[in-house]
Amino acid sequence: MTSIEKMRNIADMLAGQHKYPEAFTLYDELYKQIWSVFSTVRYSSSGYIDYFSFKKDDINHIIHNQRLEPILNALCFKNLNLTLTSALSEFASVIKGRIRCVNASFQVRKYTSVDSVFTEFAILYSLTLQPAHQRKIGPIFNYAGTVLDGNKKVKRILALYSRKMNEKLLIEYALSNKMNRLNKLNHLLLDYLLISGERKSDLFKKVSKTIDPLSYTYHYSDYARTSGRQNNHERKSYQDPSTKRAFSPATATEEQKNVYYGKLIGLKGKVTKEQIRSNYIDLIAQYHPDKVQHLGPELKELAETKSKEINAAYEWLKTKYRF
Repeated sequence: MTSIEKMRNIADMLAGQHKYPEAFTLYDELYKQIWSVFSTVRYSSSGYIDYFSFKKDDINHIIHNQRLEPILNALCFKNLNLTLTSALSEFASVIKGRIRCVNASFQVRKYTSVDSVFTEFAILYSLTLQPAHQRKIGPIFNYAGTVLDGNKKVKRILALYSRKMNEKLLIEYALSNKMNRLNKLNHLLLDYLLISGERKSDLFKKVSKTIDPLSYTYHYSDYARTSGRQNNHERKSYQDPSTKRAFSPATATEEQKNVYYGKLIGLKGKVTKEQIRSNYIDLIAQYHPDKVQHLGPELKELAETKSKEINAAYEWLKTKYRF
């Protein structure tokens, strides 16, 4: 597992614990790290240099002639220890994590703009609609650009389209494909539009038509606390993840342990001893001390806590399934 994947897993873990500002900090760092590599796409005799040093026509020529992918594949492997395809998958996961943190936390939302989030959605839709093993990076450069520092690291990501244009793009994307892989993304977009006060927008109305209204429940309570416009039914459907009672092995019933530990280990369908062992080995390896020794003290502590919880789940499941 690469350092990018490790850090993203830790960010996912923090988000799962409803520590959204902390998770967003990690997602944001990963977002900028990956962008820093993506922003370096031209090769010359003097080495790799920022693509913004060149005219847009030059970049289009590179993309059209499919020279961009092999160059960036080499760069991703060199700087991220990932293939370009894997880097794009991680990029999509990081963007999803960022947006979920924005939706869930007012504190995080203060540091984002509607334009920037719409741009991230446009990138996410473009990646989601491509086959995972054949994703191309070219479309990303249509939506965003970067400002780099003297070390060629990203300082700021710039939206290349106006808000109105982004809204049109998102409507086209949301309506372009009603397959299941877009369903969750459309839900995520509706969440953001509600939380940012865009319920009456054309974008919200159009995207709403792509999903079954009975299957949609807004998941975050910030909007419910700060707006008096929604009706009683809506208030009841809004749930704040942070208000959920934390799982405690000391007070949990056997059924609650079965559900919680099963989800923790990733058990699905018919449970077998082999599945439990395999999932446990894969999961605990992610939090081994050797894997997190380069991280800060707080993240090491979180990894240790997670390891203890995984081990407790494994011991309980071993007893339950008698092996």
